[in-house]
Amino acid sequence: MIFRARLTRAARGTLCALLAVGLAWAIDKELTFGGIDTGLRAIALAPTIIFEIAFVLGFWRLWVVCLIVEEAGAIVRNFRGDMPVRRREIREVVTVTGLTGCHVALQLKVGDLLHLDGLAYASRGRTDQAVAEISQALGLVSSPAEP
Repeated sequence: MIFRARLTRAARGTLCALLAVGLAWAIDKELTFGGIDTGLRAIALAPTIIFEIAFVLGFWRLWVVCLIVEEAGAIVRNFRGDMPVRRREIREVVTVTGLTGCHVALQLKVGDLLHLDGLAYASRGRTDQAVAEISQALGLVSSPAEP
């Protein structure tokens, strides 16, 4: 069984490129806007740069394209390749809520949380439904609790 997000890699890449262009434009406008003191310009520019760094560091999480559930376990397919996870390594499937929405994560028995941000949805209800479907496909009993 394959679980995919609604957006393809190309659509996600386009969104990331638009965001990068928008951030570059915002920084350019902040740097070239006339009549502003240097100190005030630095104060205004700092939040923009912080947000840009946060977005750029978060881009890699958008590329998890799908989760493939097989008899032996699951395969997380992303831009770097396939990452197999055995069923016995998965404790539960959980919903993780963030600033930009909700996504699915696999809680591993070793304590790690494998975020599947490619399986992200705008509402918690849709994410909980995806968690239930993935849990059922993996044969796990899961509660959609936040880690």
